[in-house]
Amino acid sequence: MNFIRISYISLLFILISCDSFKTVNLYESVMDQPDPYESFSYKDIFIDSYKSKVWGVKSNNCKQILFDSINNFKGKDHLHLIWNQNKECKYMGFGFAWANFKGKNLSPIINNSAIQLMIRVDSGSFSKIPMFFSLVDYNEKQCYSRMNILGIEGGVIDQKWRKVIVPLSTFKYQKKGVNISNIKELRIQLERKGNVHIDDLKVISHHHPFKTQKSNFNKTFENFPVALGKVKKYWWGVNENYSDNFKFITSTSFISDESQEKTDSLIILPEFEVSLSLDVNYDKNSEDNKWNNFGFPFNKWEYADLSNIYTTSAIHFKIKSSTVPKIQLVIVAYSGKVRRLTKNIQSENIITSSDNQYLISIPIKSFKNYDQMNWESLKELRFKVLESSKFEIGDFKIVEFRGNPKKPNKWRGI
Repeated sequence: MNFIRISYISLLFILISCDSFKTVNLYESVMDQPDPYESFSYKDIFIDSYKSKVWGVKSNNCKQILFDSINNFKGKDHLHLIWNQNKECKYMGFGFAWANFKGKNLSPIINNSAIQLMIRVDSGSFSKIPMFFSLVDYNEKQCYSRMNILGIEGGVIDQKWRKVIVPLSTFKYQKKGVNISNIKELRIQLERKGNVHIDDLKVISHHHPFKTQKSNFNKTFENFPVALGKVKKYWWGVNENYSDNFKFITSTSFISDESQEKTDSLIILPEFEVSLSLDVNYDKNSEDNKWNNFGFPFNKWEYADLSNIYTTSAIHFKIKSSTVPKIQLVIVAYSGKVRRLTKNIQSENIITSSDNQYLISIPIKSFKNYDQMNWESLKELRFKVLESSKFEIGDFKIVEFRGNPKKPNKWRGI
């Protein structure tokens, strides 16, 4: 009896011991976090008039919004927009009943997604279209963004369907107080005049390379000189696949000694930081006559803050030509009461050099309404060639200037 009892206890101990030596995971498996974009249910904004609702399509003297069934990109038809702004136009916009106006939480995807659309024109080619996009919440608060040439496929809008990407992170919803977690709809506002076809609007997964955190998105400039246009990849309007009017030159007499010292090792790679100049051959009477604009950002398409130095600054650049061509400069800001300042090169801005080289000096104070500009949110510097001409232009910078804005060529502190 004792033997049976001892055997039973021994067998029980062995079973318990075996169970205690079961394999134990030292680390619990970590569940993969779902992709916020994949979890977003409302990716389609407009497919065609049969599957997507559009409001504001009633034609008037300012705009026509048509459902065109010829040469669609997707679906049974697409949107054909024709507009011409005049005094009668109180509102030249329209909107999409995105997901039938259901509230959409864009917070999880705001930094890794974009609105994508396809666009084309019937004739010509363009690097920008006068329209902007707005996200609207249920309190009717809106935040805005525009097409940027960096988001246009091939850098040009022409007769081919081109892809346009507008990152969600470029909509300044925080500044406008928009509830990005409860978005009602997407609207498009038209400006000036235009004639375009658009199709297949949707939300896509997209990494926007320019960060929007304030610490990285703003750069304050306080010292002179400020070099401009040094990075080729940030320029727009220069694309030899579509126009021969503008061509980059990588070896130029415009490169200053200071720039040369810093960039000698990179001259063979002009897409990096080198002092670029541009060869311009513009014929106002040619088929390319609309391709007469180019430009570059003050700070890599991020905010540039010149508020501490703009009153004592001048824009400097050099031109190599037999005569100085007629050129218009445009300073553009991201925000503010006045977002554009324009000025044509005048005789007082020209300082004659040698070998057909001219130094151009344009004081900031010589721009009309310069004091109404938000100098904390500068975006870009644009150039428009106003007449047929051949020249080289380069060595762009902002320098110190404390003289008479009307007589910049009399001040020799440059």
